[in-house]
Amino acid sequence: MTTQSKIEYIHRLIDESLAAGDGSIELKGKFIGDEGVEALVLSEKLSEIEDLDLTSNVLTWRGAAHLSRCDRFHKLKRLYLGENNIADKGTAALIGAPFLDGLSVLDLRFNNIGIPGGLALAQCERFSKLQVFVLQENQVEDETLVTLAKCPSFGNLRKLNFYRTGISVNGIKILAKSKVLKKVKHLNLGRNYLHPVSAKALAQTKTLTNIETLLMFDTAIGDEGVKAIMDSGAFPKLKTFRVT
Repeated sequence: MTTQSKIEYIHRLIDESLAAGDGSIELKGKFIGDEGVEALVLSEKLSEIEDLDLTSNVLTWRGAAHLSRCDRFHKLKRLYLGENNIADKGTAALIGAPFLDGLSVLDLRFNNIGIPGGLALAQCERFSKLQVFVLQENQVEDETLVTLAKCPSFGNLRKLNFYRTGISVNGIKILAKSKVLKKVKHLNLGRNYLHPVSAKALAQTKTLTNIETLLMFDTAIGDEGVKAIMDSGAFPKLKTFRVT
């Protein structure tokens, strides 16, 4: 159980953040740890909060569990948990959180999440309002991308970040045929095991036609893959295509 001094410290940070008057609690890089989250969820000032940033706070699955049991976030829309270590056990806890149905942004980059955690998220049916989903730098691999691409809950996604997640052409082929992700405008597939055949699969999509930004840097699609994308008529709204 967290100490009274820790509770007072965290609540002071909350008050300082709320002083800006924008309905946000900004605790990025405060290194509050799991005990800090335990103290945070005791606050009586959470009901109007729309943004919660807990990036870089040395959180583990215990911190995610504390969040998941909190029923005070009545208006939470944007949750930033990047650069922590909630891992698979943390994602399993998080998908039971009362506030999950209202989220429009969920950032989980750099959290040591593997395939089990990725699948738990991708199979969750409570993300109907989610517009931004960041799984960057988690080895969730093709299984997660394939499952997400078929899950109706993700039908409102506008931005999907799978940078360095261990995906390959197997995941890309399913992604390219996804009827769920028709609204995606910004797609980050950088630094994955992608080759020209992956680019060719994307170039044949009939559903991902709203993409405006496509990031495939640090891959091996090469000139052949770039040509396949650029010559394709699949992306009439494409404005930014990065491969280097």
